[in-house]
Amino acid sequence: MTIPGSRPQATTQTADAAGRWDARLRAPDCTAAERADFAAWCNADPLHRAAFEQLQTIVATLRHDRSRADVRALRDEALRVMGTHRRRRMAWVAAVAGVAVLGVSLAVRFAGAEIYATGTAERSTFTLADGSAVELNAQSRIQVHYSESRRYVELIKGQVLFNVAKNVNRPFIVRAGNRNIVAIGTRFDVRLDAGSVQVTLIEGKVRIEQQAAQPKDAILLTPGKQLLARSGRDPSIRNIDVAKVAGWHDGRIFLDDLPLAEAVAEMNKHSAVQITVDDPELAQWRVSGMFKAGEQEAFVTALEDYFPIAVQHRGSQEIALTARRTQ
Repeated sequence: MTIPGSRPQATTQTADAAGRWDARLRAPDCTAAERADFAAWCNADPLHRAAFEQLQTIVATLRHDRSRADVRALRDEALRVMGTHRRRRMAWVAAVAGVAVLGVSLAVRFAGAEIYATGTAERSTFTLADGSAVELNAQSRIQVHYSESRRYVELIKGQVLFNVAKNVNRPFIVRAGNRNIVAIGTRFDVRLDAGSVQVTLIEGKVRIEQQAAQPKDAILLTPGKQLLARSGRDPSIRNIDVAKVAGWHDGRIFLDDLPLAEAVAEMNKHSAVQITVDDPELAQWRVSGMFKAGEQEAFVTALEDYFPIAVQHRGSQEIALTARRTQ
């Protein structure tokens, strides 16, 4: 049944074909016969034309934002993964990959893997092939590889809450930085930042292994415990309030004695309105508290109340923070 006004959904094969046609039509040596073949392909099935038109919309959006560093980074990574021999599919893969940084969640399959991603102010939950659920925080991305013997997920950036379907014969492995988190059936949160990996266990058990280390060096976590591994330091384990760690999936952001710049970066993940710290004097201030994701005005108002900070609005998309000057 087709819902009036709804858009038909293309299959993966149709989407791939649309990407190949797009690449071919843009080629300088595309022939009249090939263009005729393309027209016949479009006319053969309404889904074909719909897939190609959807691709053109996405590509047009990305062209508009092509100068953005995050869009270029996603495009370059897609090129690397696909390899030279499959670059004719890049029009589709790069276009779809770019959607994530524009604030739309993404699920796409290529090169034998599935990629799931979110952009700014976007949180999404996806169900994997085995029934496990992954909830991605804003600006997060994972790559999933499943085989008969194991389930493997690489956290490329950001933070993910995993709810793993139990299967003792097929371990679920999450790679984050230089750590492997091995679970059978459990619920845990993993966050990857520059130079650090944070693993918080909510239910069940996980084993955390450092890559290239001996199995005897593995760390076992129990519920309510958090492992923090920083580059160049021994990992630490502490008791943690898991409700605070996983609060982001309810739209709550808990800041625990963070430098102002880090607190601002955390808030910026969840809003198109970006806060900037324009005064080095503010580096000494540290922020604690619970804030609603996306409520930038409430956040900066709280900062004004507690610190000698001046707030300046620059248009509708930027809020600048400077030290308040006394007269």
